[in-house]
Amino acid sequence: MTNEGDGFKMPLFTAQKTPPSSASEQPSSASVDVFSRLRIYEGRYAELRKNIVVVEQNMLSHYQKTNRELKDLFSEVSELRRQIIDIQDNVTKIIKELGLLATKSDVNVLKRVIDYLDPIKFVRIDQVERIVRDMIKGSSDDEEEESVPKSL
Repeated sequence: MTNEGDGFKMPLFTAQKTPPSSASEQPSSASVDVFSRLRIYEGRYAELRKNIVVVEQNMLSHYQKTNRELKDLFSEVSELRRQIIDIQDNVTKIIKELGLLATKSDVNVLKRVIDYLDPIKFVRIDQVERIVRDMIKGSSDDEEEESVPKSL
């Protein structure tokens, strides 16, 4: 297939060479404007990438800090649970001990028995020993008096 309109044969699908024009050699003001905008956008894009990197680093450090705080909280909660269990055990022991104490009726019975016996009137051992010694001395003095005749 050829292009036969001009009198010479040229392939149909080949690029035609056009002589360079003076307008294409010098960039137009529109292309300069496009290139300057492109440089501005590239700069903004680079700044955005830097900002994204900083934000990602901040998020990572915040995530790690939050994880540490959560671990600390979980350990504190488990410690508190352990302490609560210990307190519950101690309360249970106290309740059992309180169950072994005397009730008001028991105390009233003891009071009546003590009032009936009246322990203040009881004698101590050393007092009994002294009384017995005094009695022994008194009986021996009486025997001596009986054995000695009374003279008038």
